[in-house]
Amino acid sequence: MRYTARTHSIVWKNDAPTLAAVAFLEQLLASDNHHVFRLTLQPGMGLVCNNVLHDRSGFVDDPAQPRLLYRARYLDRVGDMQKL
Repeated sequence: MRYTARTHSIVWKNDAPTLAAVAFLEQLLASDNHHVFRLTLQPGMGLVCNNVLHDRSGFVDDPAQPRLLYRARYLDRVGDMQKL
């Protein structure tokens, strides 16, 4: 199953298991659970990770330095970064 935090352009199957799963994930992402990592990228920052569950929040671009985001997809998962 794929999950998206988008609230538009998404229609979930209207059955009990799907709606329960979506509700659980929304509650988990909104919680203070120690497995939920929050980060706001600042200029010059980058993030290397597997395609983890994530939400999306609004941002305001600086017209003098608009954001630039590169996204790469890899066949193999990113391993333990501590070992690199």
